[in-house]
Amino acid sequence: MNKKEEPMTIGDSIAQANIVDISSDSDGYYESQISEKHQFVSELPTPSDQVKSRNGFDYVDEGYMRWRLNQHYPIWSWEIMKYETLGDKAIVVHGRLKIVDEGVTRSFDSVAAHRIAVLRSGNGYVDLGNDLKAANSDAFKVAVNRLCNVADDVYRKQYVDKTLSKQQFEKILSMIAQMDTKDAKQIESALNSGRIHKDNYDDVMSKLKVSKENDNE
Repeated sequence: MNKKEEPMTIGDSIAQANIVDISSDSDGYYESQISEKHQFVSELPTPSDQVKSRNGFDYVDEGYMRWRLNQHYPIWSWEIMKYETLGDKAIVVHGRLKIVDEGVTRSFDSVAAHRIAVLRSGNGYVDLGNDLKAANSDAFKVAVNRLCNVADDVYRKQYVDKTLSKQQFEKILSMIAQMDTKDAKQIESALNSGRIHKDNYDDVMSKLKVSKENDNE
């Protein structure tokens, strides 16, 4: 088994970035900002022309992942921590992605392997350089998906949050305050149980407004 352990780094802008001390985030501001951003990125639909398929599995190319990464997490670096060959069967890459996420430095390690292509004669390899690049690309894409939520819909990691925003929640509370006690309790119960969510928010608000107009007549 051959090993190579000298790190190789792509991107050096993290060193110059303004980093936040997360230990001072007593009110949870940065945690909230990070959570909201990741949910937003996760829910972004991947353009259909960027989704490809191989052996029954959907995937996107590294170029798309880099484009999204540069859009939403422009300060980042990718470092190959180690790569090794498993005999003449596969080459394995261990990489580390670092990003500045709303002022907070975060990282994720990923490992990927790629089969080594052997000449038909059985003597020698087709292109070990390309095999290494392929393993590195796969490791990079795994890290971008897991750490940054890019292409969550393609890799089936997506969870669409239907919870009302703070503003939507407060608007319904404001409407409830102007209703009769019995009706108000029913709406409040639905609100607190999650039966009122982003998908039906507009319909609920429309009905509440109509109800209010009828009461004022």
